[in-house]
Amino acid sequence: MPGLISPSSASSGGAFAAMKRPHDGEGPAPHGAPPKKRKVLHQLHYTQPVQHIVDPIAAEFGFGDSKDFYDQQLRRAIAIQCRTLGFESARPDALEEFRGLVDSYMTKFLANVRMSMTSARRTETVAHDWIYALANAGLHGSAALEPHFDTGEIPPSILQPQFEPPAPPEPQPISTDALLGPELSGRTDKEARAYIPKHFPPFPSKNTYKATPVFTKRENDPRKIREKATEEGILAEQSLRKLMAAQKAGIQKQTAGKRKRSKRMKESDRLWQEAMTDLLKEEKEHEKSEARQRAREEEAEAEADDEGWNAPLVERQLRQPIVDRNVNLEEGVHVNYDQRSWRKSARGV
Repeated sequence: MPGLISPSSASSGGAFAAMKRPHDGEGPAPHGAPPKKRKVLHQLHYTQPVQHIVDPIAAEFGFGDSKDFYDQQLRRAIAIQCRTLGFESARPDALEEFRGLVDSYMTKFLANVRMSMTSARRTETVAHDWIYALANAGLHGSAALEPHFDTGEIPPSILQPQFEPPAPPEPQPISTDALLGPELSGRTDKEARAYIPKHFPPFPSKNTYKATPVFTKRENDPRKIREKATEEGILAEQSLRKLMAAQKAGIQKQTAGKRKRSKRMKESDRLWQEAMTDLLKEEKEHEKSEARQRAREEEAEAEADDEGWNAPLVERQLRQPIVDRNVNLEEGVHVNYDQRSWRKSARGV
């Protein structure tokens, strides 16, 4: 049949694209169980030595400023012990060496305590850990420690260390519920969520994390509107009265602060004002006489020419305004107030 190849034919010995490759005899069966997965072992190529890192048990623990206090109390205990043994004094280098021995001993002792604690997978010590550390130090009972508690004739005032008074507790935060009101207070949101612990502080005001629209309340009662307008008018009148009183007080203060003038100065000012008044009066009379003289001359010329059309011009010239020379003599003298009276160099000419 077409499409089938006999296995005994010569062409069946070669490989054809239409035929699948036969399975390997050593490979897994096509329909059997899956082969066993290879076990992969992971290991660290580079490790950091942690045995020399001094790490406190609790992450929250920190010496801070207490290390100096601990060192001072350790030196004080060493001095008391030396005094108990009969030593009257000690050199600083001896005390420092003694302190180093105590430090190394306590480091080893606490290392045994921690070893017992970590071997039992505990994060806090129990009595068994301390018993284990004392047993490793060769102390199997309290009888060996009793002689060290005998301080001899040292008074209790020296044995009792002096501690600073504890810091006062922090004041409670100021409650803003009365200021914000129930509309903006975040306490209701916290109380509505039961999964929040009770000792947690309340939420901040709602306007910090939520849009809180504010609508202005308007008054619609006509009677109250009229009362409000009357009240505002009274307040405006009172403010105006206060302003006028302050202005009057300022004017009185300004006039009271003027320098008092003597009789001689007043007489001099009076004479000067009279002289200036007479001078201005003479100038006015002189200007009027000059104007009349010009008018008469022009009128005579007009009559000589016998031309009546020139008469209105003479009348207009007589009606020309004279320069107003009314000067307030109380203001003082203004010297060279006009630019035409300046020097040419000052005018930039």
